[in-house]
Amino acid sequence: MTHKERFLTAIRHEEPDCVPIDGTFIDLIHTERITGKRAYGAGSGGGGGGVSTQQEEMTYTEMMTHNQKLENEARMKLGLDVLTVSDYKVFPEDYKPKFINKDTYVDLWGKIYKIKEDVKTTWWIDGTIRTPEDLEKWRSEFPNPKEFNCEIVDLTIEEAEKNYYPVVVWVHGSMMFPYLMIGGIDKMVLAIYRQPEFAKELVRIVADLNLEITKQLLNRGRGSIDLVIESDDIADVKTPFYPPRLFREFFFPYFKRLIDECHSRGIPFMKHSDGNLYPLLDDFVEMSVDGLHPIEPGVMDLADVKQRYGDKFVLRGNVDCTHVLPYGTEEDVRRDVRRCIDAAAEGGGFILADSNSLHSLVKTENIKFMIDEGRKYGQYPLQKS
Repeated sequence: MTHKERFLTAIRHEEPDCVPIDGTFIDLIHTERITGKRAYGAGSGGGGGGVSTQQEEMTYTEMMTHNQKLENEARMKLGLDVLTVSDYKVFPEDYKPKFINKDTYVDLWGKIYKIKEDVKTTWWIDGTIRTPEDLEKWRSEFPNPKEFNCEIVDLTIEEAEKNYYPVVVWVHGSMMFPYLMIGGIDKMVLAIYRQPEFAKELVRIVADLNLEITKQLLNRGRGSIDLVIESDDIADVKTPFYPPRLFREFFFPYFKRLIDECHSRGIPFMKHSDGNLYPLLDDFVEMSVDGLHPIEPGVMDLADVKQRYGDKFVLRGNVDCTHVLPYGTEEDVRRDVRRCIDAAAEGGGFILADSNSLHSLVKTENIKFMIDEGRKYGQYPLQKS
């Protein structure tokens, strides 16, 4: 099978020739090692998107385009089955982050990040939206989503069509940016209970803007997008961030709208979130979510989710990127890959991937071991260990 045939067969809950293999947000450190070419900026996707404390010789859009080409090349050299595009990498042509100091900046959404350039990573530290007035001012300055440069979709689809790859688009909805923009889950919870109208307006505005950005990406995709993954983190290791009733009141109407937009184009829809999603899985079924990632190890049980929801969700995951991929031996990685395949691959509907991302602490050689074992052990018909 081609990469695309293998992927689409799994998406249809059927058994391909072998389990498809994907990787989430491959850090720039790995793309440089794999391709032997320089990447630009201090972040690969989750917040960083190429931001650097140094003045680069490229414009921001040129940096994003260069890094996307590099990621596509790395994915194909690794032998992964999927090419991906993320909305973290699309911005207006003239976009520049606002630096507070040499290593701290405010992004387009009013989220504040810190850069650690020696390991090419960034992390969120705060938000800038505290009041309805802050929200109104920020919204008045936010650019029209139609002005976002989406050329990375074009070049990725061109590469995918030439080499028979599927294309997956990662987007955001209404459930994560609001708590990052407002300064944290604690502040968002207080706003929901003490200033519900402010909280609802914040969620609505973010949902509307992200929907328009998603439409831009899908329109640019010219019918060649094979899966959309919404990537808002909404749970910790114990429970979702809010009670289900608050999700249903504040967030799920917009989430369902995003699902329906994808389905209206014939594109399946997958939900990503770390943490314990068990209390929300029946809601996801009701809203016609097609897939789930990553079913976090130690928090959710992949075999259990497969048994209970395998006819409803395509499952993507869940090789441990907290302990095994960063610190494990080759045998540790191979054992964990076999665990995942044993738990969820039977009958199809499974994509092997990491349990969150291939971040900077992951050993590059362990990525290769993960892929190699997936290819060897994931051949159908399966031979369980």
